[in-house]
Amino acid sequence: MKIATLGPEYSFSHLASMEAMPEAELIFYKRIEDVFREVAAGKVEQGIVPLENMLHGTVRETLTSLKKYRVKINRSYNFPIHHCLAAQDEDYIKVASHPQALAQCSKFLRGKDTVEQTSTSKAMELAAQDSSYAAVGAKEAAEHYGLKVLEEKIEDNHDNVTRFLLISNEEAEENGEARTSLIIKPREDRSGLLFQILSPFAVQGINLTKIESLPSGRKLGEYLFYLEISGNVNDRRVKGAIGFLETIMEVYSFGSYKVVDLG
Repeated sequence: MKIATLGPEYSFSHLASMEAMPEAELIFYKRIEDVFREVAAGKVEQGIVPLENMLHGTVRETLTSLKKYRVKINRSYNFPIHHCLAAQDEDYIKVASHPQALAQCSKFLRGKDTVEQTSTSKAMELAAQDSSYAAVGAKEAAEHYGLKVLEEKIEDNHDNVTRFLLISNEEAEENGEARTSLIIKPREDRSGLLFQILSPFAVQGINLTKIESLPSGRKLGEYLFYLEISGNVNDRRVKGAIGFLETIMEVYSFGSYKVVDLG
């Protein structure tokens, strides 16, 4: 099976993908939207993308790509994230990494000169080529590029976790407990709109685990809503809540899926 993921090698997306799908052939792409595009076009069977980090929230490119490509979510993976500081030696001048990684290590990096890179593994590659740079990223990436690990677990919170999604064009056939993701598109902006979106789930006793607004892209101040609920689309209560919403606004379901802890 071919699975698209965010590269280059030894990015956290790569490490999560290897643990989640150890038998798969992984194909690397530079951007999250590239993964969605290849999956939607059927060029790969599935893709693995980051959705949110517990310290710094949602990855917006993933949300906007979910809105654009309307694939299905087959599984969700919680993957522990531990950053190290690595360099050729201790005489580095600047610290490079992906903006999310730099933010997740803000306490450790306070007062240091930081440089943003497109990925943590790209930062490790830079540090391997230029001794004036240290890099923040996975220990596995540092070892791959032959760097010295100067400090381990430099993240602000050692319980740091990033959630990844497994996407495809086919809806997962999940029975029993599951999570369901939806995009809701109001037909018009009006007073009490958010209440109308949330109340059907409250009436059915369904727990809402995530809600985020997204610009519709049609006009300023108009939004779509990404929701996650605890419940299976095959459950009577979930069907009832979604069915009611479909009478007053557009609803797209990404399907129901299991949440799996990795690491």
